[in-house]
Amino acid sequence: MNTIRRHDLSPRVEMLPLIDVVFLLLTFFIYSIIMMVKAQVLPVQLSDVPSGQVATETVSHAITIDGYGKVFFNREPIQEAALQEKLTQLVDDPTKPMLFIAMEAAGQVDRGPILLDLIEQVRIAGIKKFTIVGAPAPGRAPGSVPGS
Repeated sequence: MNTIRRHDLSPRVEMLPLIDVVFLLLTFFIYSIIMMVKAQVLPVQLSDVPSGQVATETVSHAITIDGYGKVFFNREPIQEAALQEKLTQLVDDPTKPMLFIAMEAAGQVDRGPILLDLIEQVRIAGIKKFTIVGAPAPGRAPGSVPGS
């Protein structure tokens, strides 16, 4: 008769797979939080803005003027007539999205008149609430109130 050998090894709990899963979940949540609020501003070097607040609304659209005076709506080049149509659609949108306006800090042409004309178009379209986007002033934390 053959005897059965039994080992007195106790079951082990392996922690490495658990740690891997925890770090995977942590990475997923960090990236999802970063991507929650993102304005569709064209990646340009922004001017410093000494006063302002951090944007808190999630539904947003952005109009960007690059260094050559070209106008972009949510990173797509747009002509003036099409921009007026988009602005009218924003007014009629029941979610009332936030509108961001950004202009590249350094440019090859004078974009001041383009910016003023753009702000006038936004006001004519009936959009009362919009934000001009800029980089935080040097030495100031984003979201801090000036003079504090």
